[in-house]
Amino acid sequence: MKTQTVGVLGKSGGQLGRMLAVPAALLNVDLVFLDVGEHTPAKQVFAPKHPDKAHINGAFSDPSKIRELASKVDVLTVEIEHVNAEILEKVESSLPLGVHPSPSTIRTIQDKFVQKQHLQSHGLPVSEFIEVESTVEAVQNAARKFGLPLMLKSRTLAYDGRGNYVLRSLDQADEALHTLKHRPLYAEKWVPFLGEIAVMVVRSTSGEVRSYPTVQTIHKDNICHLVFAPFRSRDPAVANRARCIAEAAVKTFKSAGIFGVEMFLLQDGASDEFVRVFLTVDDVA
Repeated sequence: MKTQTVGVLGKSGGQLGRMLAVPAALLNVDLVFLDVGEHTPAKQVFAPKHPDKAHINGAFSDPSKIRELASKVDVLTVEIEHVNAEILEKVESSLPLGVHPSPSTIRTIQDKFVQKQHLQSHGLPVSEFIEVESTVEAVQNAARKFGLPLMLKSRTLAYDGRGNYVLRSLDQADEALHTLKHRPLYAEKWVPFLGEIAVMVVRSTSGEVRSYPTVQTIHKDNICHLVFAPFRSRDPAVANRARCIAEAAVKTFKSAGIFGVEMFLLQDGASDEFVRVFLTVDDVA
């Protein structure tokens, strides 16, 4: 029986790819990784079975390397959403099983403002937000509209707290723009939350959706530091509500994948505020 080969675009050492590689090996699924370096985490634990399935040394954004990877595999997937969606669109038709998540889904997720608009248009609960030009005047106007503190965010290349700036006074506008490197921005109204929770959701190519139990995340310096599973709450309705919101969010996207949905637990202790969806790692059912 022919084994399908999965190509993975890696990022920053391939830590998520390593988590994918171990169970893939047990299931006899062939993987080919594209990542910078010969001994990145994913490549350390998954040895190619044939010379023509050798891992590729190169940047996950390099068009020529992506095409080389596509020539070796049946389906492409990604570790993180900050990839070259344009090239993925071009190679998708050459792959027997395509690209998952689809390039269109990746485009929506990687622009956080577009992602917010998408989720809002499908009736998902999101915090108030507006697009903001990269000028001092625009940032200050957003602060006057939503009040202080104001969460200012980069639309692209934002993850693990990178690309966020908490504006606490109007005279910080210039500093905020410098910190965010004058990228395209949007602003969110400050959400007074009790805690942060997350749900991992799996979507198949046929649109079937299943979720893992809700967990609580503790962040340190804007990076996830601890995860408590199961979610610690006296009210089981909170965890169930979070899973319902997460599954509803993922249903709005196309193609297969594993998505992480992060939420705020609001001040009333029972409501959930949907924040964003970020692509973690993709697998094919």
